[in-house]
Amino acid sequence: MISPTQPPPVILPRSVLAGLFHRCASLGDAGIAALIEAGDRTGAEAVALLGDAPDALPAVEFWAFLDEILRKAGLGSISFKPGGGGFAAIAWHDSAEATASGDVRCHFATALLRGVLSRVAGRAVEVAAVQCGGGTEPCWYLFGSAETIQRVLADGPSPAGGPER
Repeated sequence: MISPTQPPPVILPRSVLAGLFHRCASLGDAGIAALIEAGDRTGAEAVALLGDAPDALPAVEFWAFLDEILRKAGLGSISFKPGGGGFAAIAWHDSAEATASGDVRCHFATALLRGVLSRVAGRAVEVAAVQCGGGTEPCWYLFGSAETIQRVLADGPSPAGGPER
């Protein structure tokens, strides 16, 4: 598929990430802040794999690359559905422990998506979690400019109809 420009980073086993989510959930706001930082840093590392011109990658290849990164990390998969702004769904492959820790993984995913999309776009891209699947269904995220997100949320986002890549 896509050839990374450097060796892939060490990937945390799914059980370790589930433990991290669980531990961060028990820490309250400090744990959420740690997950947001970890998500942003993970996004930065993913973009670094794209090389010097991440914005030159065609959209289909970009989403396939991001999906591959998430799959290799044991996080699940991502699909993209165009809309007023964009919808992305992450189908997490959570263990029972990660699911039991609540929606803290959404903070990680929101920061990861914000980090990746902002770096590729070369400008701030806002990301909002709009539907959490609770570990059994995909979690949906809306992304775009702050104005686009506000407009779509005011209209009531509906990612129904199934994700498309």
